[in-house]
Amino acid sequence: MKRNLFFAQLLLILLVCTAHPLFARQSEPFSRDKSPLSKPASPIMDNAGVLDAGTKLRLEKLVNEYSETSNPSVEIGVAIVKTTGDVPIFDYSLAVARGWGIGSREDDNPGLLLLVAVEDRKYFTQVSKDLEDELPDGIVGSIQRRYLVPPFKQGNYSKGIEDTVNAYIKTIESRRSGETAPPPSRTTTAPIDGRDDFESSIGRICQILGCLFVIFIFVMFAANSSRKKGPDKKDRDRWGGGGGSSGGSSGGADIALAILGALLSGSGGGGSSSSSGWGSGGSSSWGGGSSGGWGGFGGGGDFGGGGSGGSW
Repeated sequence: MKRNLFFAQLLLILLVCTAHPLFARQSEPFSRDKSPLSKPASPIMDNAGVLDAGTKLRLEKLVNEYSETSNPSVEIGVAIVKTTGDVPIFDYSLAVARGWGIGSREDDNPGLLLLVAVEDRKYFTQVSKDLEDELPDGIVGSIQRRYLVPPFKQGNYSKGIEDTVNAYIKTIESRRSGETAPPPSRTTTAPIDGRDDFESSIGRICQILGCLFVIFIFVMFAANSSRKKGPDKKDRDRWGGGGGSSGGSSGGADIALAILGALLSGSGGGGSSSSSGWGSGGSSSWGGGSSGGWGGFGGGGDFGGGGSGGSW
């Protein structure tokens, strides 16, 4: 009877684990065509709070004026988040660029999105199909390694992003006029590739195995405690036969479940923190400061994966 109760309790804990979002796949799979970020009130979205107010204002003015004066019009967006979670930054940035619809409403709708994940220490610039001639992948990578990576390593995100956006604009104009693009930088950085998916999967598996191991140890401890420290005969008689032993075993399971709940709520809290960094937390940082001439994204979104990224 005790053995059956033990396995029933263990099965219950395993069912709780598999039902929790930490262990189960998301009910709605990630889509590269649906932005995980709501559309911004400014072309410069800083959900991580790393840009100073002056830099943000200058960037907003710069990209707004360039969108109005460039021909064909080029729309530029910057998105800074704390983390992309389990989603590789390439997929995440592509979904944002498409979902926001960066690009003009004309036949040619060139646009680009620079996305930075501060806690992940990764970045990626998505370039729309109509802008790939002016900003091919190699030049994008060269600009990032020269202007973005060195300041980022020093924690100066404002300088890195402002210099990079300025370099993109100058490169687009120089290539449209037939001038030579900036030479490649010697600075090296880790490329973004398929290893993101692999590392993310390994991390999830290790989380699951580690949590299951802890649960198993506590269940075994609870079962042994109920056998060794069960009430004596007088207590059993007082409480009605074998009910005391069952209660001890049940108490051990309650302890294990309480610990499991603490573990799961702790991991869930981390997810909610990063989510708020992407969503509601950013809306307050967009306010005020945005140039009144900006009409919002929504006319483009024709991104095919062109661009470049890396880490610092």
